Amino acid sequence: FRIKAKRLLMNAQNVNLTNDASIDAFLDEFPLPYATTFGGNTPCVEITEGDNQLILDCGSGIRALGKDIIKRGFNSGGRIDILQTHTHWDHIMGFPFFAPAYTKDTEIHIHGIHPNLRQRFEGLMDNIHFPITMDEMKSTIIFHQISSGEEYELGPFNITNKGLHHPGGSYAYRILSGGESIVFATDGEYINLNEEFETYIEFYKNTDVLIFDAMYATLEKTIEKENYGHSTPVIGINIALTSNVKTLFLFHHDPESNDSQILEAFEQARKYLESEKKHFPESSLKLMITYDTLTYDV
Repeated sequence: FRIKAKRLLMNAQNVNLTNDASIDAFLDEFPLPYATTFGGNTPCVEITEGDNQLILDCGSGIRALGKDIIKRGFNSGGRIDILQTHTHWDHIMGFPFFAPAYTKDTEIHIHGIHPNLRQRFEGLMDNIHFPITMDEMKSTIIFHQISSGEEYELGPFNITNKGLHHPGGSYAYRILSGGESIVFATDGEYINLNEEFETYIEFYKNTDVLIFDAMYATLEKTIEKENYGHSTPVIGINIALTSNVKTLFLFHHDPESNDSQILEAFEQARKYLESEKKHFPESSLKLMITYDTLTYDV
């Protein structure tokens, strides 16, 4: 932050910054992340279709999302559905801080494929780890067991799933609504899959948005971290081009990377995409990078 602040101050030496509007205009001149940050929250994504809502994972980002849901006018007595990819701590650690779960008469429905979902969440909130247990939350929390490969309906959302290579297992979800599709494919590794690779291509085929685990900047890093269950921008681009994806979001940034390193990896990914597009002349793939509070209309 100090490095960014110094750079901004140097650029502001001859700029009139006497009011909020002029300050905002100055900051808006700088692309991400020079006047802001990618953020450090762990995974949580919200999908909305009209008044309907679906949350993907309960990482630390769900804390800010919960506050925003309340600010939008959420009233006790409503229902919130959460789709869980897996239950590693970075994907469930925000749930104890999810404000709607503390509202009376509210129903929180958590859907997932892993067994013993309730016990996994209860362990997170055991009173030796956290001062409030799940039973002390004011909402009613209901867990739903989904089967691997099952087609699932939640309001306007049609949901299918596909297992990913990740320690303990993780699942990608394809969500279809209003003729548009999103695939949420975090925490997956794609090395030495041979014929299985084609099944992933088929699952991601023609999707409008693919949110893809691109934790490691280079292929060399994935070899070094083999069996950690994460991927790279290069692999994501190859899959997206082959699958005719419209928009690819690089997701689940390496927590050891600072903003400059994340941006550098993104720039390298853009160069790689441009070099590969000649092999896919029909592709109009758009490459994006995720950051905290990002919104996107499909």
